[in-house]
Amino acid sequence: MKKIIAIIRSENVEETKAALKGLGINGATFLHVTGRGMPEGLSPARSLSEERPAAFRAPDERQDGLPVPKGATLPASPPKTKPGPAGFLPQRMLIIVAHDADVRPIINTLVAANQTGRHGDGKIFVCPMISAIRVRNGEQGDSALA
Repeated sequence: MKKIIAIIRSENVEETKAALKGLGINGATFLHVTGRGMPEGLSPARSLSEERPAAFRAPDERQDGLPVPKGATLPASPPKTKPGPAGFLPQRMLIIVAHDADVRPIINTLVAANQTGRHGDGKIFVCPMISAIRVRNGEQGDSALA
């Protein structure tokens, strides 16, 4: 078993979900994160102070990238907030735990769905997993992933 962690642009989430679904991967976790991989002093494709347009935010996503609490509504225009720490950008982190044989096709799919050739396309990390346990019935190991 391997854990695949991918950091991608927020605007690529729907395309990534569709590509993974086409591969038969239905189990994935998407998290709102912020980060920056570009060393200071270099000019990234996206400005570190650039505000993400509303068209690239999910309907339930605040300007700071966090989800809107249930029952709350978004203001008509984003509130004026302080800039993020050290120019960190809103991104999405995708986590998939997969069988060893599925790792290479998943990575190829993630790259194909997110590669633009510009700085900020993201990173993919692959980590070994010791075990998985399905809470519902106590299944362990590879069978817990099915």
